[in-house]
Amino acid sequence: MYNSWYDVFPEIVMISDKELQKKVVETYEEALKTGGWQLNDIDTIPFTLLIPDTMISYRTHVRTVTRMSLKAYEEWEVYGEKFKLNKDYLLAGALLHDVGKLIEYEKTADGKTQKSQLGKNLRHPFSGCALAVKHGLPVEVLHTLSLIMLKKAMER
Repeated sequence: MYNSWYDVFPEIVMISDKELQKKVVETYEEALKTGGWQLNDIDTIPFTLLIPDTMISYRTHVRTVTRMSLKAYEEWEVYGEKFKLNKDYLLAGALLHDVGKLIEYEKTADGKTQKSQLGKNLRHPFSGCALAVKHGLPVEVLHTLSLIMLKKAMER
């Protein structure tokens, strides 16, 4: 079904910096391998385990967040030169915002998704940020992922 991350997330090509594209893909590759998933599992992983039997997949959720971020970027122009956004960093952050879920979750023998042992002890924003650091993503992208950590902490 999918041959590459570019098939899974066509929005990756919207990142104009090819090196940043490569780092996003490498981060996803490691998360997939570490979590024991296959590329074609991406539509069967739920975007959350908090909603039993959710119909929204991980892939659909990430694509939606990325596309919504792009729309926000397009509307940002009302601020003019006062506040600038880096489109590449915004897209990379949106694409990677839940990458840690590929480690936080695992597939059971019967094909269901559950929290992994690592996921029971370390939430996905932390593991995702660690992967992004390892693959040399810019601090501005890491900042995006760390904002998700702050939001998660505030929910508790």
